[in-house]
Amino acid sequence: MNVYRLDPIEPGDPSWKASIEYDSVWACAPSPEDARALVARKTRTDPEAPRFDSPWLDSAVTSCVPQPTMHLMDAETVLRADGSPVGG
Repeated sequence: MNVYRLDPIEPGDPSWKASIEYDSVWACAPSPEDARALVARKTRTDPEAPRFDSPWLDSAVTSCVPQPTMHLMDAETVLRADGSPVGG
């Protein structure tokens, strides 16, 4: 399993209304696309009434970079910079 770092690159984009996280996160997933989808799922503000697509899915709004030296995360995990988990 790979670890990816996702960083905001367009903090003013309206899609941020669809996320509870606004800072860098790390995700453990098989691919960058899977990492983006995992973060989008775990940070969704209101899954019942999506008004915007998640900013984590958009490469113009967030970056997604492999972290090849990081291996201490379980699959399907998203962590904040302080090491705390995101979502359930």
